[in-house]
Amino acid sequence: MWISNRILPVLLILTVAAIASHAAASTIDDKVDDLFLKASSGEIRYQDIVQPSKDELIEMGSDAVPRLVTKLSSEDARERNTLVDIFRGIGALAVPALIEALETDNLYALRNALQCLGEIGERDATESLLRYFTDEHHSVRSAAVTAVGRCHDSSAVDPCVNLLSDSVESVRKSAAVALGRIEDARATGPLIRALDDVHFSVRMSAARSLTSIGSPACDALLNKCDSLSVMAKSLAFEVWANSAYRPAAEILLSETYSTDPHVRGFAVVALASVSDEKARDRIEKLSETETDLFVLSRLRAAMNLLESKAE
Repeated sequence: MWISNRILPVLLILTVAAIASHAAASTIDDKVDDLFLKASSGEIRYQDIVQPSKDELIEMGSDAVPRLVTKLSSEDARERNTLVDIFRGIGALAVPALIEALETDNLYALRNALQCLGEIGERDATESLLRYFTDEHHSVRSAAVTAVGRCHDSSAVDPCVNLLSDSVESVRKSAAVALGRIEDARATGPLIRALDDVHFSVRMSAARSLTSIGSPACDALLNKCDSLSVMAKSLAFEVWANSAYRPAAEILLSETYSTDPHVRGFAVVALASVSDEKARDRIEKLSETETDLFVLSRLRAAMNLLESKAE
């Protein structure tokens, strides 16, 4: 009886504590639900409190994360975008829960968790994200490589390069974009090869990423220029132009004499971007003899560029 009398108060305290803890959790969940409803609402009556509601959820930090994670399976675009904004604001505190949330059979929840991890951009998430590079769903592979790119982790270069050979165009494009965000020169060769991809979106993304990599990519394109296809060469010219890569001036000048009108057209604009003197003289002379409509339009664009640079 004595033991029972001692244990009873302890059990009572534990019971009360458990009830209080559950009540506190319920209160937090209710608060998160209320704020999220307002933060993700498109209703006019809530428009003035959308951002304040997001801000309050962000300020709650890790306290709000468990309840927010349960909303990752939402199929509503506004709610998904709201979650991205909030998790981005919470930052690293949300990463462990989001990594755990990747273990799901719900495609919406998986893709949303991948996107949120990418928006946070913590390199600690890279290893977990890489597991989804071989997922059977192309939308998951695309979301995973996009997220890795936003983490700017150079350890992921090789896996991202592998996805440049994916069978689905959207995945290859995402991989090309990701490599541009990582900005590692090791991706230069694979990205140059991607300039010949059958899909325009992949080619353009590869060109932009080569621009992001900078001088190492520009140098490599200069060394490979003679072996590039017409399509890849034209994109190489754009990379040099966007990088204001002056070492390419001589080869660009020579390419304005190409028999291929596409090469001539892209070359004159790129030449105007990297060199004033050589470009102006060549553009004036070429304008007197050129008959191809595409090249003539590019000559006008090049002259306009030179004039804007002179102002």
